[in-house]
Amino acid sequence: MQPRPADRDEAAVGAALAALDLCELIDLAVYDRRKGDVTRPVERKAEVKHGRKQCSLLRGGYDLISVRDMDPSHLVLHRVDGAVIDLGGVKGYQTETRRMGGLDGCEITVPVSFERAITFEIGSASRSKDCGLLRDFATAGAAKLSRDLVYPPDGQDSARIGACADWVATEKGETCDPAVEVEVPTGAETIIAAGADPNVQCAVFRDAVRMAFGPDFAPIVTPGSCYFVEPKHRLQIEAGATANGGAPGEWHADPNKTYKDHQLITFGESPGVTFRTQDDREFALYASPLGNIDVRGHVRLRIVPEHERGIKDWDRRKVVSELDVGKALAVMDFVMATHFRGPG
Repeated sequence: MQPRPADRDEAAVGAALAALDLCELIDLAVYDRRKGDVTRPVERKAEVKHGRKQCSLLRGGYDLISVRDMDPSHLVLHRVDGAVIDLGGVKGYQTETRRMGGLDGCEITVPVSFERAITFEIGSASRSKDCGLLRDFATAGAAKLSRDLVYPPDGQDSARIGACADWVATEKGETCDPAVEVEVPTGAETIIAAGADPNVQCAVFRDAVRMAFGPDFAPIVTPGSCYFVEPKHRLQIEAGATANGGAPGEWHADPNKTYKDHQLITFGESPGVTFRTQDDREFALYASPLGNIDVRGHVRLRIVPEHERGIKDWDRRKVVSELDVGKALAVMDFVMATHFRGPG
């Protein structure tokens, strides 16, 4: 495991947030520039909800913009779901929500430690859900925060290091490391035995994934697993080559009918199987490195489409595309032909 970055002093960050007037972060000069021909007055109202401070910009009693001290348990999801943005030299995460084909809301999160953050959100009374409007408020608000409380756009604001920042998972990153380049051993049995090291599993697939899916996909390792991740989160790939995993035939038999579209297939000279989840959210390929799908040990690839980072589109179900299926088949063909030429 690689060294982990240290978080900021929890007590110092807590004290700074306790002393902060969140209403001061709602810049009325921004409102004056963006209000158009509206003449009704506005007011800033501070309150505490669920033990956390917040402030709202109200017009006629309805909120236009709100700023709040985010619940730490929500922050990891905002880092995973949000697109990284530059708020005048301050790091932020922006997420727009879409429903019924239109923009339904926008939220911008400004981290101040690994666990704490301030969030700006378009209110229910705003005539526009425009993220550009919210970004103006968030940029002006972030500029009022002390420099030692915010992060630069490329700052290390979490325990996730390197490409682990692009891992679509709720874990905070303590178990994730960028993969280390290692040599792939020679011989099927030797490779899958060495697959106890997830860095070897990544090495088996690294060149093939890069060729088929593109250079944006970077390998990361977690205990026992290898993933290939990319910054926009449109697709996540899990790959493996192990002697300990079940036989490919077990997935083909699928006695509990967990999956569908089971197919027997040959990758190069190696037998294998493919299948999908019932909701079409995942396509999986399992090949036998030892020439028999009923023998324990396998080489696998699983692809899962994800919602693009920065966009929560609740109306669109993400399913595996035929284009990505074709790329996955090409990856497995290449891997088996390169590293597993026949049994043995």
